[in-house]
Order: sequence, then C-alpha cells, then structure tokens
Amino acid sequence: MKVLIVDDESHVRDAIQLLLPWEELGFDMIFTAKGVAEAIQILQEERPELAVVDVVIGNVFGMDVMNYINDQKLDTKVVVISGHDDFQYVRAMFILGALEYLLKPIEQDKLLEAVKKAVAQMRRAPEEEAFAVDKQFKRISPDYQHGLLRKLFRPELSSRVYEELVQTVPRFRSVCRCRILHCSGSTIPVHEERYMLRLSRLINRMQDKLETEGKGTVFQNMKPSMDIVILLYGSENINFDAELFALKKLAVNENCMLNLGGSRSHAFPKQLDLAWEEARIAADYLSDTGLFVVSEYKEGMHAICLKSNHSMENALRSAVILGNIIEIEDCLGAWADMQLRQSDKNIGLYRCLWEQFFRMYREWENEAEVTEDGQLLNGAEKHFGDLLQGSWENIWDRMYQYFMEIIKELLESRSQIQNVSGMMPKVVDFLELNYARRISQQECADFFHINKDYLSRAFKKYTGIGMAKYLNNIRIRKAQELLRATDLQIQEIADRVGYFDAKYFSRQFKLATGMTPAQFRQK
Repeated sequence: MKVLIVDDESHVRDAIQLLLPWEELGFDMIFTAKGVAEAIQILQEERPELAVVDVVIGNVFGMDVMNYINDQKLDTKVVVISGHDDFQYVRAMFILGALEYLLKPIEQDKLLEAVKKAVAQMRRAPEEEAFAVDKQFKRISPDYQHGLLRKLFRPELSSRVYEELVQTVPRFRSVCRCRILHCSGSTIPVHEERYMLRLSRLINRMQDKLETEGKGTVFQNMKPSMDIVILLYGSENINFDAELFALKKLAVNENCMLNLGGSRSHAFPKQLDLAWEEARIAADYLSDTGLFVVSEYKEGMHAICLKSNHSMENALRSAVILGNIIEIEDCLGAWADMQLRQSDKNIGLYRCLWEQFFRMYREWENEAEVTEDGQLLNGAEKHFGDLLQGSWENIWDRMYQYFMEIIKELLESRSQIQNVSGMMPKVVDFLELNYARRISQQECADFFHINKDYLSRAFKKYTGIGMAKYLNNIRIRKAQELLRATDLQIQEIADRVGYFDAKYFSRQFKLATGMTPAQFRQK
C-alpha cells in the first residue's frame, strides 16, 4: 500500500515518516507533498490508499485535497492534522469524509491508532463501509444536514439530495425561499495579523446562529478555494434583511472584515444555482470595503473582465526584459491607466487588474528562468485581499507600489542567477565531498556566500533536479558501493552515508532502487 503525507513544513513531513513502522502496517511506499498541486498530482498518478493531510497548507486549505479525492471518487482514506483546534475545521473535514483529526504536535500513539483505523476500513467490504458511514452521519444530524445542503449545489445530485433532506429534516418541506451571500476568497486579507482566526470565529458564530434558528448555514472553501458562501432560507414570509442585520452585528463584534455579494430572493431549492451565480457576480461590484459590506445584485450586472491591449503589454514586457526601471514605471502606469478608465472602479476591476498582472509576471519569470516548483516570488507574497486594507481611494497606489517591488525583485533574481550559475560545478563538488554529514541547503548557501533561493534555482537548472534529491542520490550511490564491497551492518552504512536512522535509510534506498539494502546485498 501507499501513503501520502501533505504538509508545507518539512519537519512535520519528516516526523510523520519516522513516527510509525509504516512497513509493518502494510505501507511499502511513502510520498510527500508540500502543496496542494503537488499532492493532487501524486493522488492522480499513484492512487495512495491513505493520505495524512494538514488543514492549512501555506495560504490554501487541505480541504482542496479532500475535494479532489471526493470529485475523482478515489478510495483514499484521509487522516487530518492541524495546529488549529477549531470546531469549524473539524466539522468541515468530517463532512468531507475524514476518518480522524489530530492536533499538532502529533502524538505517536494517536497517529498509530488513526492509521490502524484507516487500514481496518480499507479491508472492510464496501457495502459494510457505506453502512457504517451512513450510521455515523445519522448520529450527528447537524453535520449530516450541513453535508446535504452543500450537495444541493451540485446539479447532478440536487434532486436526490433534496428528497433525502426533507425525509431527514421534515421542516425543510416548508422552506421555499433562499438568498445567497458570496465572499470571494481573493478579497480575504490572509496576511493581516490574526485575521484568519477572527474570520474562523465569525464563521463559527454565524453558522451556529443560522443553524440553531433554522434559517441558514455557512460553507467555507466552496470552489474556487477559500470562498465563503452564506445560505439563507425560510418560508415565503422570511425577512432576509433582518437576518443580514443580525449577521452584520456578529461581524462588528468580531471586528472582522467581510466583503460580500448578495443575490435576490429565489425559490428553494430549484433556483439555488441562479442565486449563487448572482451573488458571485454582485461580489465584484463592491465599491468600498468594510466589516460587513454587501453589494446587492441588480438587473444588468455581468462578470467583469479586462480589455486586452497587446501593444501596451508587449511594451511592459520589453521594459522588463531590458531591466529599465524608469521605462517599466511608465509602461506599468500607462497599462493600468488604460484599464482603470474603462469602467467604474470596483473590486472586480481591481481583482482583474491584479490577476492579469500576475499572468504577465509568471511569463516574465519563465522567460528569466528564475522560478522553482511553480513558486511565485522570492520574498513574502501578498494576497489581493491584503491590498484592500486601507483607504479605497489608494488601492491602485498600493498595488502599483507592490507590483514595482516584485518587478525589481525579479530583476535582482535574474541578475543573481546569472552570477551564481557559474559556481555550480563547485557546489556539486562540495556535495560529493560532504555527503556523509548533516548538511542543509542553507549551510551550503552560507559556505558559498549565496542567497539560498538563488542557489536552489541555479542548482536545479544546472543539474536538472533539486539539491536535496541530488544529495540523496549521492548517498544511495555510496551506500550501494559499501553494500557491494564491505560486510558492514546496515546501521553502520546508513551512518557512513549521512543517514542517522536506519529505517529511514532503508525506505529511501528502496524508493531509489526498488530493493531493501539487504536484498541489494544478496543480489
């Protein structure tokens, strides 16, 4: 069997690998991923039976991994880990099908218990498992109801799900009207100190209030990722304005900014899709931000997009290629001025400007060959929502300042990479001579007086693989030589080639060669 470990912190990934005797539990291959895209690729190619997934992976959420598993109907069992002791996360993960939820720092016995539970479910007959899951959900009816309401947003399931909803919760037979509020994840200031904690607390309070009163619910991470969807529902005479006012009071109490688009009132559940579409469109027409600002949908609103101007975009690209800062400033200002003149200034227009700039920026990075593993920027990356903090009138000034900052960073990276590339043969020699001791990428960078990120990119460009993998290949090659030529114990060989745990060495050796060290020596 195969296991996938998904966490953006390398020490957590390493710890999980070392905590359990994976081979004794039946797992002969361990894959790791530091991001959602990488995890999805491994799920697609390797189909692991078990995934250990962090709730928050950088600026995105592990629920995206679980959504992919569900969408593709994979048989992968999921154990969730997190540093967030928050009921909202627990609820969302269990609704999506997680088996267990473990808090960091991870305790060995609890991880072992969770993995054994997953293995037991893998061996259970499918119909028995389906019955067990159904029983589990029936016991926690609020979560079961929440899961059914989420599935109503999937057209291919809505008819069947609605029948199950009214059978499980008969009061839904009297629900005939609905409104949706939509908050685009792009408008969330994810880097503002403690904002995500306040947001999570606010969502908990709104969800508890609406579900307790039978007037609605809240969904996080509705696609696209990080979006927040508030569903309000009730009978024909429900006062939606009163419900909005009550939710705004909660936002004010939590001091938590939330910018929303609001649909008109529609029939429930038949017009749920229409209500959601209206809410998403209306969210782009916000012309101010605040604690709980709602842009109401009006007839004639449509999705906002920018007009393409290839001549201006090419002029900006040419200035970046030449590295002419003054020309870049002029071209960037002219390009943005042309876009901002086309319509009223609202969140949708600024969002499109942001997204179009980064589409161009990625092309410039690729041309400069300074990217690694699809990671954008060398320094701290901002989020569009971060730029919405502050006065509305100065949004473009803040965007312009940030755009120029990262363009200058790109030019510096390009220059550094060109200077560093000539040193790569010496770096390779350094690794060949020092493979037997603990050596980090930062230590190597310090030795050569090179920025770690520049070194990483230049090394991968020179060798075709990352530094960690290159060093691992050296160690495996040296281990093969010792296995052929000596009678040293496996533990001693592991020590000599730079591994300080024999089990970890054996796993890495098998991943590289397809054999354990003992099998290799026999052969």
